Amino acid sequence: MEASKLSTTTMRTGIGLAVIAAVLAVMSPLIIGNFGTTTFVGDAPVAILVTTIYLLAPVVCVLFSAVLVAASLIMRHAEALKIDSLTGR
Repeated sequence: MEASKLSTTTMRTGIGLAVIAAVLAVMSPLIIGNFGTTTFVGDAPVAILVTTIYLLAPVVCVLFSAVLVAASLIMRHAEALKIDSLTGR
């Protein structure tokens, strides 16, 4: 895969993860209200598991999104430096 294609794919994936994180954050009251729990008592282990996973998913998506966008920018900068060194600028 070419470097420019790789950086574009990486950037798009990072942006996609950011959008998924935003959708998860917006849908949080609906999902937690219907399938999760607001109190962590031992009577509903499945609801506690759903709530825990749902609260951690946006955090993970945002972190990976930031890493992928940063990696894409670094790849583009490295490619620009390589082109400049080849052309003698």
